[in-house]
Amino acid sequence: MTWKMRGAYGLLALAMLFAAFGAGYRVRAQGESGWMPSGYNAAVPLVRTAEGNLMVSAGSKGGRGAGKTRASKPNLKPWETLNEVHQAIRANFVHPKEISEDELTYGAIRGMLRSLGDRFTRFLTPSEFEKFNEQTSAEFTGIGARIDIKDDYEGSEQSKPFSASRPIIVDTIKGSPASRSTLKKDDVILAIDGRSTADMGDDAVVSYIKGVRGTTVKLKIERRLKAAQMNRDSEYKVFDVEIKRDLIEMHPVDLEWLPGRIAWLKLEEFNKKSDAEMGKALSTLKQGPVSDRGAARGLILDMRNNPGGLLDVAVDIGSRFVPDGAIVYTKENDGREQVLKAERNRYMNFNKMPIVVLINNYSASAAEIVAGAMKDRGLATVVGEPSFGKASVQVLLQLKNGGALVITTAKYLTPLKRDISDKGIAPDIVVKATDEDEAGKSGRGAQLEKAIAIIQQKNGGPTVAAR
Repeated sequence: MTWKMRGAYGLLALAMLFAAFGAGYRVRAQGESGWMPSGYNAAVPLVRTAEGNLMVSAGSKGGRGAGKTRASKPNLKPWETLNEVHQAIRANFVHPKEISEDELTYGAIRGMLRSLGDRFTRFLTPSEFEKFNEQTSAEFTGIGARIDIKDDYEGSEQSKPFSASRPIIVDTIKGSPASRSTLKKDDVILAIDGRSTADMGDDAVVSYIKGVRGTTVKLKIERRLKAAQMNRDSEYKVFDVEIKRDLIEMHPVDLEWLPGRIAWLKLEEFNKKSDAEMGKALSTLKQGPVSDRGAARGLILDMRNNPGGLLDVAVDIGSRFVPDGAIVYTKENDGREQVLKAERNRYMNFNKMPIVVLINNYSASAAEIVAGAMKDRGLATVVGEPSFGKASVQVLLQLKNGGALVITTAKYLTPLKRDISDKGIAPDIVVKATDEDEAGKSGRGAQLEKAIAIIQQKNGGPTVAAR
């Protein structure tokens, strides 16, 4: 190697030394406090791409190395990468002062849970957990609408970003502000008080809709008017609805008498009031309607649009109909099974009465447990459409900050050990909902008519339409 070449390499080495010193000085001048792993430099040069994005540059600006990333990666622990991202957000995001530490932490938790691929495992903030407890106690302030989350929704241009999840109206509670509004089943909520619902969890949706009694909430609604083969070619109507919040008292059981002393018993959900109200309603079946004294000649247990609820309440209500043996099995992730058996002291002995259970694709969780138990034991004829298919058991873990984790811990199986995950309970007789069923006002459409006809046939009488 010539002296000239050695001199050139020496100058290059000296230049690199000064560059390294300068970079290290800039990092120290900017401060090294916070979450950064010791000795790791996050203040790397950034290059703006043609698309307007910034990317890391491994070389000098405009040099041959611009835009390239390191071939090797440092030996970092996973939490160090999380800290690195946190620090980068705080240092570079355009509105760093508007980001709260709680929001960043809650977002990280939700992202962690979402990576599990289980939509039922979720995080509740302290305020969301408080409202969750209100709901299970069957009394809360809100508008009285039941919602579900529709994944990968693609509607009109106003529903962007496409493929995000969106809340959808399943049903409204009888006598509630929502039932008196223009909301309809399958309406999609695009925004709540101007806040986009894209990828918003169901607990957050409920939390934002609920509020102080007498105040109003503004919902931006998208309604599909005309279906097309491709969703984006369908016709939609987007409009705002303002609804005044009120006290919603959940009475989950409603009994109505149909002609021929047929009891139409609607079970809305499985909360802390459900079993007591169910027991009281079932007791009247032995007496019959006031206008026509005599025991009921048939029972229609209507669990359409029932989202489920508490597991122990499902076992309690199932025990009203199942004399003994399994109501449901739970299966842990290690394969172990546990049986939850009927409670004999709750059994009310309706084995000689024809019973029809009505379900649809919004009947979920605890509703599927009861329907599955009665179907497997041959205690009822199941009519309607396949149920939701939520065959999972969650436990609720309270956190020190006042929030909670709802974690799926097991699957449940019907008494014949059927796994209904994503398949649901298959009806004995499939009946598609009519416009009357869909309207949700009286619910007296083709499904209810079929239930009445089955009971009257078993009683040896003529088919009489509900009125």
